[in-house]
Amino acid sequence: MSEPNPVPTLSFSLRHTPLVRAALFVAMVGVMLVVSPARADEFVDRVNAAYADIRDERRSDPIILAALAEMEHAPAMLTDQRQAALYPASGSAWSQLAEWAAASSQATALDALDSITKEQDYRRAMVFAQPYGLEQVGADPEQIAFIQAGLYTDLGDPPLLAAAQHLYLRKFDDLAKLVHVEATRRLEAGDGAGALDVLADLIQFGRQILDREFHAEKVWAFEAMILAAERMRDVAYNDGRGAASLTAEEFKTAIDRLLDVRGPISIERIRLPKGDFIAGEQLIATVMEPRGRIRPEVFASTMSRLESTERPLRLFGEAARWRDAAQMHVGWERANKTLDSLRNDFDFRWSLSPFDPQMARAFAIEGLFSSQVVADRVAAVSRSVPDMRDLFVLRQLLRTELLGTQNALGLAAFHVQNGRFPLDLSGIRPKYIKDVGIDPFNPAVADGRVPTLKFFVPVRDTADRFSGQPNTPPHEISILVDDAPNVSILLREDQFVLYSVGADGSAQWADEVQNSPDAPPGRDYLLWPPVLSVVRDTLLNDGVFN
Repeated sequence: MSEPNPVPTLSFSLRHTPLVRAALFVAMVGVMLVVSPARADEFVDRVNAAYADIRDERRSDPIILAALAEMEHAPAMLTDQRQAALYPASGSAWSQLAEWAAASSQATALDALDSITKEQDYRRAMVFAQPYGLEQVGADPEQIAFIQAGLYTDLGDPPLLAAAQHLYLRKFDDLAKLVHVEATRRLEAGDGAGALDVLADLIQFGRQILDREFHAEKVWAFEAMILAAERMRDVAYNDGRGAASLTAEEFKTAIDRLLDVRGPISIERIRLPKGDFIAGEQLIATVMEPRGRIRPEVFASTMSRLESTERPLRLFGEAARWRDAAQMHVGWERANKTLDSLRNDFDFRWSLSPFDPQMARAFAIEGLFSSQVVADRVAAVSRSVPDMRDLFVLRQLLRTELLGTQNALGLAAFHVQNGRFPLDLSGIRPKYIKDVGIDPFNPAVADGRVPTLKFFVPVRDTADRFSGQPNTPPHEISILVDDAPNVSILLREDQFVLYSVGADGSAQWADEVQNSPDAPPGRDYLLWPPVLSVVRDTLLNDGVFN
């Protein structure tokens, strides 16, 4: 291979003034980014094509973004969505959180969220259709306001899909935190139905974001939906321990909002993201000669830009590193084959059952990231396509959480109406739920069976486990979580237990539970009582919220 053309470099002395150093930094960046990506608009247009035909009346983005632009940031004590979900109305800072949630700009955001999630048929549901890229957003006053508020996807200049920063995700986090605080506020005021409703709004909004085209957006949506589903059970659980304001009809309304056939959730219609793979195509076209090798004069500047997107001061060091890496990068044909291999492997597996034997084989991307050297040899691919195995896990968790929530609310509705629990899970069908569904973690489905989630009432249904004792003791559940140590709960016949067999595929009466996809053998996945509720009780007893 011939020697690469030298990349222009600049140096400066530490004796320069800060103003001079800043000027030199800007100049160097200008030199490094002078070569525009090949046919950049073509690739950006392909990603945005999914939203080109969405009618204005079906677009949710102008409505929700206008409200988010005015919304106040969440209080600093709410470090993440889970913290917002856990914080109790009895906490010492509750008045501050409640005041924030009730303020007019936050109320406007909640109203906007409600307005974009009313449609219950997926074929007519609203779509978050903001295009990717600064130029594509538009230049009318409303769009300029969104840009000024950081509510868009920044692709940089020139636009590079692999450098995409979905700036609105930060504000989405604030919105999700607001929803959880508002759910607590409504429940505290005796409006359990309102608490369930606002959480269902968040789930349906998350489903809109699941139709976006980038991995980072889908991860945000999955995680927000999973937590909101658990929080709906948390609301129902705490309502039952208090004034019990929720009626069977209100539980049924909440269940219907989570339907998956023609409803807005539609898990089976979730697609893998296309944007990251198109980003790989664009990056290959940018840094490589067609059917040739690396363009050294572009490769180093482009790759260093990607590595320093959020840390621009690293641009200098990264450029030097990538000038060296250019010497060993594979050619155009090998890069495209690698990209196609990743895309085909993910696409093929996405339609498979988790229990399909093919899923036990190593993913193609595992080889790509087997070492830093291997990843750098195909950097045009490895720096644009993220490891999407987490989407398979998150989809499995979402299925479990949503099904568990529907079943749990159905059981709560049965109890409210009848003053007792059904003898088995089928007792809630069809009055409260059309189909109790299949446990997503149960491998028996591979044999053509339809195993449901596990349900029992302590003492009533556990006597056989203690046949040698004169009295059946309460059922104890030990819960392993990161939030708090030594979490456990004792349950009697006034409560029920609902759980999935979990990661090991084997039912263990929920004696020990861990709600994670990689839990060790012997631990089930607890759906009721909600882990969130038990953890909050533990933290309250420990004085964490004082």
